[in-house]
Amino acid sequence: MAIDHDNIVRLLLADRDKLHAYIWAIVRDDHVAEDVFQDVSLLAINKRDEIDGESHFAAWVRAAARNKSLHALRQRGRGPAVLDGQLLDLIEGEWTKYDAARSSDMVDALRGCVEKLSPYARQLVDMRYADGTKPAAIAERLGRKVTTVYVALTRTHKSLAECIQRTLAGAAE
Repeated sequence: MAIDHDNIVRLLLADRDKLHAYIWAIVRDDHVAEDVFQDVSLLAINKRDEIDGESHFAAWVRAAARNKSLHALRQRGRGPAVLDGQLLDLIEGEWTKYDAARSSDMVDALRGCVEKLSPYARQLVDMRYADGTKPAAIAERLGRKVTTVYVALTRTHKSLAECIQRTLAGAAE
């Protein structure tokens, strides 16, 4: 059974952060990701008759987001430098694990986990993601080697992922 207009809008707003993150993982640009999100939202509303209920929504909208993201990259003359079709398929497989989690729960878990980071790790996260500073510039600013910054960011990502998984698993119990 198709989803009505109000439910499509509700689902899009409820999972906005997850969908935007998925798109950003492909396009790696905030402005392009926002444009693609808006295009996907309009497409979902216009093609709501093709979406077979709420259980089908996440997969449908993610497939649309993937196609629109790749199209946006082609239009801008930028192909996905790292993400080929096989890697996108692997990401899709992992992403489906989070379909049941509410976007707001994931954001809350991330915020709580960021607060638990060491001051240095938090500084790196702030510089990289809040300020948009590239790792080479972070290394220069902090007087560190670029490889040191990459290793620290990788460890921080792993720590955050584990913390978020624990937090979400605890909330589900």
